[in-house]
Amino acid sequence: MAASDSPRERIRFTPRSVVLAVAMFGATITLLGAAAASRRVIGWILVAGVVAALLHPLVSFLALRMRRGLAVLLVMLVLVGAAGAALYGVVDNVTRETRRLQQAAPERARLLEQSPRWGKLARDFKLEERTRRFVKQVPERLRGGSAAEALQAAGSRGVAFLATTVLTIFFLLHGPRIARRGLAQVRDPARRARWREAAVAVYRRGFGYATGTLAMAAAAGLFGYDMARLANVPGAAPLGIWIGLWDLVPGMGAFVGALPVLLLAGVVSAERMVWLAAAFLVYQAIENHFVQRPVEEATVRVGPFLTLVGALVGLELSGVAGALLTILAIALLVVALDELYGKPTAG
Repeated sequence: MAASDSPRERIRFTPRSVVLAVAMFGATITLLGAAAASRRVIGWILVAGVVAALLHPLVSFLALRMRRGLAVLLVMLVLVGAAGAALYGVVDNVTRETRRLQQAAPERARLLEQSPRWGKLARDFKLEERTRRFVKQVPERLRGGSAAEALQAAGSRGVAFLATTVLTIFFLLHGPRIARRGLAQVRDPARRARWREAAVAVYRRGFGYATGTLAMAAAAGLFGYDMARLANVPGAAPLGIWIGLWDLVPGMGAFVGALPVLLLAGVVSAERMVWLAAAFLVYQAIENHFVQRPVEEATVRVGPFLTLVGALVGLELSGVAGALLTILAIALLVVALDELYGKPTAG
C-alpha cells in the first residue's frame, strides 16, 4: 500500500462533545469569576484554617484536662488579648518609623550621590529617585494592594476579624471530626489507612516547618530592629519587619534583608556598616547551622528557590498574609508529595 493510501486519523466533533466542551468552558469561567469575587472570604477561611491548625496541639493538650469547648475558649481569649496588646504597642511605632524612613532614606541616598568616591555611580543609578520610589511603595507592597484597596480593607477589617475568629473557633471545635468524616469516604481500608498516615505526617511536618520558620523570622526581625537602633539607622521598626520577611528564605535571607540597614549606616560611617555586616553574617551562620538545619531535618526542606518564588507571588497577590500562606501551601505540598510518592510503601 502506498504512503498516500494509508488511513488518516480525523478528529470528529459530535454535538454532545461540543455542548460538553462549551459547558466546561462556561463552568470554568464562572468558577474563576466566583473565586475572584470571593477572594476576601476565601482569604478569611484560609487564615482561620491555618490559625486553627497552629493552635490545635495546644487545644488538644488542654482538652485532656477540661472540656474541649472550654479549652478552645481559653486559647482564643489568650490569643485575642495577646494580639490586641501587640497591635496596640507595635502599629503606632511601625507607622511612625515608616514615615521617618520615607524621609531619611532619600536624604541619605542624596548624600551618597554627593560623595567623592561613590557619587558618580550613585548618580548614574539614580539612587535618590529609586530610593524615594521604593520606600514610598513599601507599605503598599506589604498590605497587598493600592491605597483604595487598603481603605476598602480597612472598612471591612472588623467584619474580617469577626469572621476569621468565628471560623477559627469552628475549625478548632469541629476540624478533627470533619477530617475523620472525609477519610471515611475512602472505602478501601488499606488506602484509607495510607491516606490517614499521610495526612497526619503532612500536618505534623508541614506545620512544624511553618512554626519553626515563623519563629526564626520573628527572631531575625527583632535582631535586625535592635541592630538598626544600635547603629542609629532611621526606620528601625519597618526595617526589622523587612528583615524578618526575608528571613523566611533559607540560606542568606536575613543578610539580604539587612542590606538596606547596611546601606543606610554606610552613608554615615563605613566602620558602622562593616561591623553591622559582620554581626548579620554571624547571626545568619548561627541560624543556618543551629536552628534552620535541625528544623528542616525534623520537618521538610523546601529550599530557597521555592520559598522566594512563593513569597513574591503571595506578596503580590495579598501582601504579607498572602506570602505566608503561599509558603505554607508550598511546604504542605512538598511534604504531601514526599509522603505519597517519596517513600516506599509497606510490604
